[in-house]
Amino acid sequence: MATFLENNQADASVIKLLWLLFPTWAEELSFLHRIQTKTPNQVSGISFIEGDYSGFRISSFVVGVGAEAQQFSLQLSELILENKLVRPDLVLLAGFAGGCKKESKTGDVFFVNQILADHQTTIISETISVAPLFFNQNLIRLGVGVTVDQVATPAVKEILGEEGADLVEMELKLVNDIFFEIRVPVFCLRVILDDLGFTVPEKLATFVQKGRLLVLPLVFYVFFNPTAVWQLLHLGFKTSLAKKKLLLALVLLINGLGPKNRKNMEGTNFDTHI
Repeated sequence: MATFLENNQADASVIKLLWLLFPTWAEELSFLHRIQTKTPNQVSGISFIEGDYSGFRISSFVVGVGAEAQQFSLQLSELILENKLVRPDLVLLAGFAGGCKKESKTGDVFFVNQILADHQTTIISETISVAPLFFNQNLIRLGVGVTVDQVATPAVKEILGEEGADLVEMELKLVNDIFFEIRVPVFCLRVILDDLGFTVPEKLATFVQKGRLLVLPLVFYVFFNPTAVWQLLHLGFKTSLAKKKLLLALVLLINGLGPKNRKNMEGTNFDTHI
């Protein structure tokens, strides 16, 4: 069987349409204002933003968290096959993740080049065959990711780190499998939000649906659980830092795909201005 990105190799010289997939609206917002001539669009109930950036046609989607992203991606793939959406040249899944190593801190950026597919029995079964050359290796590191079905606690993250994972998230394996079936390449960019010493409050996951934060239930939760205020403030600080790093990494990555900023083997010969 072909490895993770033997089927996901994208020739930057022929990329014209780039899809950006974000699990939540907060992650999308970090880049949305960079898209030029933004136009809201809707196809068969799927809403997204279209525009241009760095010489590419961009479509930006909020796909939801975990299984929501899987279902959303399945809908997108069906619309491609029905010729209701133009097939993208590359899908870039971008967002936050949990850190699995002690040395990883909030704001660290990873391009996921390996998936820890069955972390109970084996280490890495799927691997990018050729390291991509289009990113700044001083900012964006290659990393091993693992996809889980619920928010990972520090204890779980530590176990996954011992098994070889650099980061844990909830969408990559699910989204990649969908687009693999229709031969659309998927790249994944992740920024550490919760490092090994912090975890996203489990209750918060219930306040996020279809990538949007349900404000009213969150307000009620805080009202009846005032001790959670400090934890949410801490999370807000980490989110702000992660969003800034995600924006920087996306700008460097997408700019680097364009012929104007094609990089050398060191991955540093490009315009870093954002």
